Amino acid sequence: MSIQTKKFIVPIVIAASLTLSACGTKQDDAKEKKETTSASMQGAKEMKQTLKDLKEQLKAKKTDEVKEAGEQLEKSWESFEDGVKDKDAALYEKVETPLHTIEAGAKSAPLDVKTLTKAAEQLDAVLSDVEKLK
Repeated sequence: MSIQTKKFIVPIVIAASLTLSACGTKQDDAKEKKETTSASMQGAKEMKQTLKDLKEQLKAKKTDEVKEAGEQLEKSWESFEDGVKDKDAALYEKVETPLHTIEAGAKSAPLDVKTLTKAAEQLDAVLSDVEKLK
């Protein structure tokens, strides 16, 4: 093979390598975005179910169960909150505000049913927006 031919082959091989590696990056980014969206949707659904249970426990004034539900909400939120924060910081803050109210209120005795119910309703509404996050 002549030196002239080698001069053409090397840039072609390098260009092909760069092109192929860039394609993998785009696919990885798309896959990661899809996984984050899926985690956000699933996490929001789990939290909404916990909120439904929390509201029932508040009506029955079951202090221990309310406390457990508050802890479960935080645990669920931790599993996907970074994805929400990266996609929509304002929405992230809208979740944090009522969630912190619920966490703190669930630990206090006696329960402030009115405040906790209001925070649960606010969080439920915001979680509907989180489910739609893309």
